[in-house]
Amino acid sequence: MAQKADKEGSQRKFQQIMEDIRQRRFAKIYVLAGEEPYYADVIIEALSSTVLSESQKDFNFSVVYGNDTDAGQIVCLCRRYPVESEFQLIIVKEAQQLSSLQAFEYYLASPAPDTILVLSFTGKSLDKRTGFYKKLKDKAEVLESFALDEWKVPQWITDYVAEKGYRIEQDAAQLLSQSTGSSLRKIVLEIDKLFKGIDGKVITAKDVEVNVGISRDYNPFELCKAIGEKNRLRCFEIAEVFANNSKKYPIQATLGAMFFYFNQLLVIQATIMGGERDFYQASMKAGVFGTMRVREYQTAARNYPLFKTMNIISLIKDCDLRSKSNYGGSSDDGALLNELLSKILI
Repeated sequence: MAQKADKEGSQRKFQQIMEDIRQRRFAKIYVLAGEEPYYADVIIEALSSTVLSESQKDFNFSVVYGNDTDAGQIVCLCRRYPVESEFQLIIVKEAQQLSSLQAFEYYLASPAPDTILVLSFTGKSLDKRTGFYKKLKDKAEVLESFALDEWKVPQWITDYVAEKGYRIEQDAAQLLSQSTGSSLRKIVLEIDKLFKGIDGKVITAKDVEVNVGISRDYNPFELCKAIGEKNRLRCFEIAEVFANNSKKYPIQATLGAMFFYFNQLLVIQATIMGGERDFYQASMKAGVFGTMRVREYQTAARNYPLFKTMNIISLIKDCDLRSKSNYGGSSDDGALLNELLSKILI
């Protein structure tokens, strides 16, 4: 619960920082850290394009790297006066590679009023025991980012694509998430590739297959479809491909897709038990759209009654735990997946 609250607080903080930047309400110091560097990238890009005009950047915009400098030199840069500009902007990337942060502790006591300093600690959390961290309160905007939960990735992709004026079909978002994992940097790169490679404003699963280089025949999405159909031969055929290429098809991504699939099926079944007679309406409430997708879930609902669906979700969670701990014993990922499929298809 605490981590969930931290993640939600981090998202609110990110949105608040972005809104302040849009309104030109700049902090004197930004400290960006945490597991997911994408949010730091977005904030840095927003500051770079908002604080200074292009003509002001020649003398007032500096980007330095932690392995090429030290905190004392950065503080000296911060003490300079801007040239024909209200502010100067100094961005420190890879700040986790700085040998010491002590000089910043003194700078925090009296930051330069016309300098905007950004410290980006890529993929690293801040040590809350240090004097530097303890002095940040009320002196800087601090964003501690968290990695996105894998089951939330398809919805994040859908929202991001919509913000850019496009639409992505649910199957395509699921397929893309299974290919990229939860790294938002990687996801955005692949989506930008899709924007350039498609005609029109709608991204389909075929577009993902062609432009991202995913085999539509062998992916977690197709495995879920085969499970829903109780197509044993197809299930174990896909599982064998996964077992022989575990780096391309990590079991955690496969289990995440299966959990998402059966969780949607569970919502549909619970909605129908609650009185909804129209399967299409129940599917939309579960986030399942499109005639082909709804028919796929109708087949799965016939093959797996409500309590069987609940049991499958429990089996998936158990397999996930075993894959991440020594509870799996000597079984490798391929063996764990085959065992899971056997239990589901009985």
